[in-house]
Amino acid sequence: MTFKSLALASSIALAGLALGGCASTQETMMSKGYSAAYSAGYADGCTSGKQAGGSMFDEFKKNVKRYGSDKEYKSGWDDGYKQCEKKEEAIEKSAQNAQRTAVERQIERDLAKKK
Repeated sequence: MTFKSLALASSIALAGLALGGCASTQETMMSKGYSAAYSAGYADGCTSGKQAGGSMFDEFKKNVKRYGSDKEYKSGWDDGYKQCEKKEEAIEKSAQNAQRTAVERQIERDLAKKK
C-alpha cells in the first residue's frame, strides 16, 4: 500500500468517525435523562469543540442569545465543547502518528531497495 492510498484510507475512516459521532447527540442525551436545554447545548458545543479540535467536517455552533440566558444550555454547551474538542484532538494526533509511521516505513522500504 502506498503512502497516498494509506493517507486516503485514513482520511476516509476518520471522516466516518467524525460524521457518526454527534449525529444524534441531543436525542441520546435526552434518553439518558438530561434536559432538552442541556442536551441541545451539549450537541451544539460538541460540534463547535470538534471544529476547534481540528475537524474539517464540523463548524462552530452556538445560540448566543440562549447561551446568555439559559443556564442549562450554557452548561451543556460548555461540557460538550470541552469533551468533544479533546476527543477530536486525540483523533487528529492519532492520525498524524499513523501517517508519520507510514512515511517512516515507506522510507525504510525505499532505502532497503537501494541496497
